[in-house]
Amino acid sequence: MLLAGVLGLVLTLAVLRGHGASERVLVAARDLEAGTVVRPGDLRSASLRTGDAIAARLVPARREAAVRGHVITAPTRAGDPIVASQIRTRATDDGRRAMSIPVDRARAVDGRLAPGDRVDVVVAADGAARVVAADLEVLAVDDGEHGAFGARQGQVTLTLAVGIDDAQLLAVALADGDFVLTRVTGSPSARGAAPVTIGSGSPR
Repeated sequence: MLLAGVLGLVLTLAVLRGHGASERVLVAARDLEAGTVVRPGDLRSASLRTGDAIAARLVPARREAAVRGHVITAPTRAGDPIVASQIRTRATDDGRRAMSIPVDRARAVDGRLAPGDRVDVVVAADGAARVVAADLEVLAVDDGEHGAFGARQGQVTLTLAVGIDDAQLLAVALADGDFVLTRVTGSPSARGAAPVTIGSGSPR
């Protein structure tokens, strides 16, 4: 946070002292905290004299509509120019989190998943199996070299849209390692499904 503040101050001073052509860029219309989703009225345009190097790092005023709904990742004071690298797209459109997990292909429908699919996460332990997270949306699938930290050969990395509870349950499932993903696209939700227990005398 301190680094972001210093960067903002340096850029502001550089803009004020610039001797280049006048550019219309976006600046904060009010103090914006890190994590703020940009709404109408949060930004305004200002004409500033900047050098080419500084102008390339700022957001042109013509892109105001394009950055609405995006997230400011560093505290920005009213009047400070908006730095392009500090604007990120939201993880999801509805407030959920994006979480990437490495999964063995054999435990993830052989990796045959695509963005938009829905999956359940099923954990087995102590003779019981239960759905710990249901109907999660697949945001991205990566079976190449840009997978999640800790991914191994033969694994696929899935980015899922999760709520807070689902994220915590997935973290536990990852730590235990004994889970599978089932593709449930178009199927009824399994949320609230009762665990299945196999006892020594239970029929198979």
